Amino acid sequence: MRLLVLYLRSRGAPAAFTALLATAIGAWALDSPEPKISLVALGMGTAVAAVGLGGADVQLDRTGAIAWPVWRAAHLLSIGLVVFGLTAAVDLWDVSVVLRNALGLAGLAGLAAAVLGNQLAWTLPALWATVCVFGPRDSEILTWLSQRSDSTTAVVTASVIGTVGLAAYAFAGPRGTS
Repeated sequence: MRLLVLYLRSRGAPAAFTALLATAIGAWALDSPEPKISLVALGMGTAVAAVGLGGADVQLDRTGAIAWPVWRAAHLLSIGLVVFGLTAAVDLWDVSVVLRNALGLAGLAGLAAAVLGNQLAWTLPALWATVCVFGPRDSEILTWLSQRSDSTTAVVTASVIGTVGLAAYAFAGPRGTS
């Protein structure tokens, strides 16, 4: 239990959870049936939690005798599920869409952490949510976040992004700073 507490503290989980909770309460306070509010809550919630995908010293983390792929996978899945739970509790959108979007955005955060580093892990979820809110609706693949629950293309896109991001982050870890 002590290892889990130390891990969560080193990743800024208490602060991230507080920010996630504030995001969900803010979305609930707006009391809008508009799906864009849910997209913003999901995107910003994932972006806030993504900053903790790496410790203060990535190279030091790599020397630890811990099964990092398991810890990283659990961490990334936990982000997706906590963001899903808080956003679904607000009851703004279809629960299946919120789950699809939360896990897809968590995969994007993992991919960004593996490619850009944990300091920039927030960029892909925030950017993709912004594109879906303000961008054109021409491509179902590009706007998978804003598609209805019966969109097979959106489910496949979110699944591929989530799986690739999870695998990249779990096995490679956050990109080290040089």
